[in-house]
Amino acid sequence: RAGPRRDTLAMASSREREPALVNCLMLVRWPQRREMVQAAVASFVAQDHPTRTLTVVNDGAPCALSAAFFGCGVGGRVLQMPSPATLGEKRNAGVAAVPEAAYSASFDDDDVSLPERLSANLRAMRSRRPPAAFLSASRKYIAIGAIDNIVGFELGRCYGAGMVAADVTDALRWPSQDCFEDHSLYEAVVSHAELRSRVAEADELLYVHRRHASNVTAPHRKDMWQGVLPLQLAGPSATAAPERVRAMLQRHAGVAFLVDSEAGGESTGAT
Repeated sequence: RAGPRRDTLAMASSREREPALVNCLMLVRWPQRREMVQAAVASFVAQDHPTRTLTVVNDGAPCALSAAFFGCGVGGRVLQMPSPATLGEKRNAGVAAVPEAAYSASFDDDDVSLPERLSANLRAMRSRRPPAAFLSASRKYIAIGAIDNIVGFELGRCYGAGMVAADVTDALRWPSQDCFEDHSLYEAVVSHAELRSRVAEADELLYVHRRHASNVTAPHRKDMWQGVLPLQLAGPSATAAPERVRAMLQRHAGVAFLVDSEAGGESTGAT
């Protein structure tokens, strides 16, 4: 019987390397939310997991990762898609752009992640037997307005700090939806005969979600504070989070990581 294709073997070998390569997906419609994007990219740059790459999937005006971004010693690319593209289509394109990645992780343009997010996610997934293939969070910080205005935290399954193994994206695709596509993928995973036993939920507070006018649900439009619990209930590390986020962003204040580009297309650097 014919053996596996050589490129499949090479991809499998690449995925098994340590530390694991994580493909971080950021979906944008440039130049919308330009300032939010810079903060989100800054939190990618600050991650302590060494092998990571940023894939920006854009269906807006042409943009590119800047020299300042690559000067931080990280790698990435911009994929230009026809407009409009759904969030699900963007996620599928972003995963396909880095087939050697062992995991993909969401880096939404209106969130920021604490530096230990990726490494903590990987530990949580790999500590299980069998290793988890789909990880979400049970808690997230909530900021209202400015990203460093962390007013509390929220309970409930959160996908913004999630991580998905290549086993999932080899078997399933994000549906072509413009909202709740992450929840739909979760539903597909828990219905999958081989993957449903490999779903996990982490309790660590690892990222900040910013509520703003264009991303809140109908109840939050009436009350931005709905469901927000005091930081003190989550302990000393939570009360220190606002200062940690401010310090992280201050290190990159005024730096443009994603910039306008006449050509658009793909930008690459070291992973």
